[in-house]
Amino acid sequence: MIGGDDGPIPILTVSSKEVEKCPICRLRLLDGAGENLEMGLSTDAGIWYTVFGIFWPRKTAEKGKIMGKNAEYIQRVMGYVEENVPVIQSILADRKDLCNEFLKNVQGKELDKILLFGIGSSYNAGLMVKPLLESALQMDVLVASPAMYEQLCRSRSFDNALLIAASQSGKSAATIDVVKELKAKGAFVVGLTGNLESPLAKESSAAVDIHCGEEKSSVMTKGVLATAMMMAMIGLEYGAASGRVSQKDYDKIMADFNFIASHMQENLSLTKEWCAANVKDWSQYRSFSLISNIDSTGTTLEIALKVMESIFLPSDSFEVEEYLHGPHLLLSRKEAALLQLDSVSMDHEKLSRIHSFLREKNAPSYQITQEGVPGFTKDSLKICSVQNGLLDFAEFLPVLQVWSISLWEYFDQHGLDEFEMPGDLSGALATKVK
Repeated sequence: MIGGDDGPIPILTVSSKEVEKCPICRLRLLDGAGENLEMGLSTDAGIWYTVFGIFWPRKTAEKGKIMGKNAEYIQRVMGYVEENVPVIQSILADRKDLCNEFLKNVQGKELDKILLFGIGSSYNAGLMVKPLLESALQMDVLVASPAMYEQLCRSRSFDNALLIAASQSGKSAATIDVVKELKAKGAFVVGLTGNLESPLAKESSAAVDIHCGEEKSSVMTKGVLATAMMMAMIGLEYGAASGRVSQKDYDKIMADFNFIASHMQENLSLTKEWCAANVKDWSQYRSFSLISNIDSTGTTLEIALKVMESIFLPSDSFEVEEYLHGPHLLLSRKEAALLQLDSVSMDHEKLSRIHSFLREKNAPSYQITQEGVPGFTKDSLKICSVQNGLLDFAEFLPVLQVWSISLWEYFDQHGLDEFEMPGDLSGALATKVK
């Protein structure tokens, strides 16, 4: 028994068949192996994760709240966002063990570049980590999808590259094809996956677990941050072992990551309050633009994708200078809104001036910033930050996931005027492409 705010929390190990029979508690599967599975027991007080050994407090649902037709599914996805906290804490604590096989196999290899490879959210995770690994390792770090890889091969050789190929399922055919090709040419291939028995894992030089547990959702959340974090851990552990990263620099980065993990819950709770105060106003907009400095474009690109694939509203992502060369004209339409990530590390003054000017003109501009005491006003959310620009993805991504899912939940509850989910069309298109 574990003590919670509302009394003791029982720790259970139950069979998978018992999960559907429970009329009171929602049990979340965290380990997919074996007949008897370790579960997280959810109560009004919180969830005890037996896999990670962490108690996670949870607020109860609001009484009288309107429930949309997808409410249960959306709540599950929000639950996965909340799991970012124990998942990231676990990755940081277990990073040596997780990277052990990789470090043994890569020992003695002379690597001249890193290629972060994936599709969709896995590709976006690579963009998030690229600035950190380039700065820490002083190596070229490239990020590619299958089509981009073909372009890169026109002028580059990857014979001595470290390829980190990410696929949560481990079954991406396009990713596996590139893994086979590069491995045959001499590249060292890390298969980063949530399934160590998958085709990707078996084709790799070393397989590394994403370490986020199961995520039963087409809208990926905790798996995206876990993928980015594991890409970072693989690169940093290699850097420390090879001497490319000094012990002092390594310790500073890990200390900053631990700061982010320890304050993530505070930021998630603050974001939920900010969203609750604003989501009704946001619901009037029919498109969203997310802008940031260049190092955070992977994060904004991922959230733009989340808005499009959950509530089917046009959403785009721009580096701040690119935004000012055309896309900003969308604000002349009252149905378009702007959300900016204001990092104190780069373009802070520029982003602050843009936001202040737009608010003076009553334009729909909103800001998530690292500057100031944590809290929020109508148009600005101030998060708790370690203020290390290279790690911004780990601070901003969970916060933005809450923002996008809050929008999704509201639209599910209240609907969109004259809007229908294009399920038949999207399904037919996916079949046609395959």
